[in-house]
Amino acid sequence: MPGMINDPEAIQKFRYQLVDLVDALRKQLKRTDEAMETVASSWKDAQFAKYRDEFAKDRDAFEPLCRDIDEFESGPLAELQSILEQYNDL
Repeated sequence: MPGMINDPEAIQKFRYQLVDLVDALRKQLKRTDEAMETVASSWKDAQFAKYRDEFAKDRDAFEPLCRDIDEFESGPLAELQSILEQYNDL
């Protein structure tokens, strides 16, 4: 079948990329959140407070996505990699 991946190493590489992506996203969101809190502690601006609250909502929306990616990587993709490894050993 054209475009079908049957290379367990390619799946493994993709899994590692997903793990790295989620890790980087979580780290960046944490750094941004810390920076926002630092600014908020000294800058008492109503518009900034509104922006910070909106950012918090957006930040919180990323965690379910990160969990879904984690579950996909460790579930179906890990299973596919295992199946392909067994298939290629035949």
